[in-house]
Amino acid sequence: MKKLIIGLLVLGLIVVAVLGLTNSDLLLKSDKAAATAETTETAPAAEPAAQAETPAEEDGPTLVEAGGVDYDAIYALHEPEEVVMTVDGRDVTWQEYFYCFYNQAMGMEQSFQMYQSYGMAMGWESQANEAGQTFAELVDVSAENTLRSIMTVESLAEEKGVTLNEEEEAELEAEHKENISYFCGEDGTEEDLYAYLETIYLPKDLYSRLIRHSYTAKAILRTESEQLTDEEVLSWMEENGILSANHILVGTMNLTTGEALDEAQVAEKTALAQQIAQELQAIEDPEEREKRFLELKEQYCEDHGDYVFGPGVMVEEFYNGTQALAEGEVSDPVQSSYGYHIILRRPLKADDSVMSASGTQSARELMMNERVNQLLQERMDQQQVEYAPGFQAPKILDYYTKPVYTE
Repeated sequence: MKKLIIGLLVLGLIVVAVLGLTNSDLLLKSDKAAATAETTETAPAAEPAAQAETPAEEDGPTLVEAGGVDYDAIYALHEPEEVVMTVDGRDVTWQEYFYCFYNQAMGMEQSFQMYQSYGMAMGWESQANEAGQTFAELVDVSAENTLRSIMTVESLAEEKGVTLNEEEEAELEAEHKENISYFCGEDGTEEDLYAYLETIYLPKDLYSRLIRHSYTAKAILRTESEQLTDEEVLSWMEENGILSANHILVGTMNLTTGEALDEAQVAEKTALAQQIAQELQAIEDPEEREKRFLELKEQYCEDHGDYVFGPGVMVEEFYNGTQALAEGEVSDPVQSSYGYHIILRRPLKADDSVMSASGTQSARELMMNERVNQLLQERMDQQQVEYAPGFQAPKILDYYTKPVYTE
């Protein structure tokens, strides 16, 4: 089962998500999401449950009291600087813990609102995962995982001596300024931002750590990737079944409408595909074969892409057809639902951009994402987490009141 907190961060050229957390998730997700109707990424997916509160219909009961969670009451349970837990001996104060608790809870509440906008009831007592846990039961788990992931990245950077370069520092400063204008207006100041952060229980020091989190993860990736050789990357690509191919698609369907061609047209396309493949296979010189391939592709192909891809990205026939070829070899016509593919398998390169379900990323970056992600996850698995004697995570339902409607 997929772990709750996992994934690897990238910003700009890399897709950022170290352990499933981006700056917007860690920082001000609750308020940004309220404006954009996004859902939290750290909250687990759930099936809508009928037990949650639903908005009153236009002709139905009228909302008298909105209800909700009394976060002020929860925050008042401890002093802000009280140490409530340690992670590998490093102190976590109540205000740090509470902000992560609050952030995760607000993200979940926005998920409820999104589902409710589609007419599906969901709330704190709804089932959140296959284990049968409710969202209310997972708030403190998500808060702990958030803190652990932050501290994992920080400790790894300290151990490896990783610091941000000039570009990353500039990006961090730009994001800080964007936060000021976003939350405080174009004329807002840094002091205005810090005053706003207090209203969402986010202390200045924690804000600084959170905004730096994804850039530190990016810097770890950058530093580690600089040590990779092309041979290591190519070996990793081969081990993961990544292939490189160009192809000439002779379609047996209208690629715009999806409608199948008639029998006569299909027969004509079949003959053309066979003719192209035979002509290319007859050319013995690899350079001449590729040159002619590109000429025929320009003339006949109905899809002008060439691809670097792993298992599950392309249609199965295309992947299997490419895998069966030696580098530089041209296939017989390979039939898929799109038509006939005449495939030219190409050699892999360490700096190839690789297609995946989540987008396109360089092979070097993908390899480092996997390697660093494994390292971070291993560290999280080995972390020693201890709570202060007598500390208990708040039970959100103890501070929740349901909405009240008139009959």
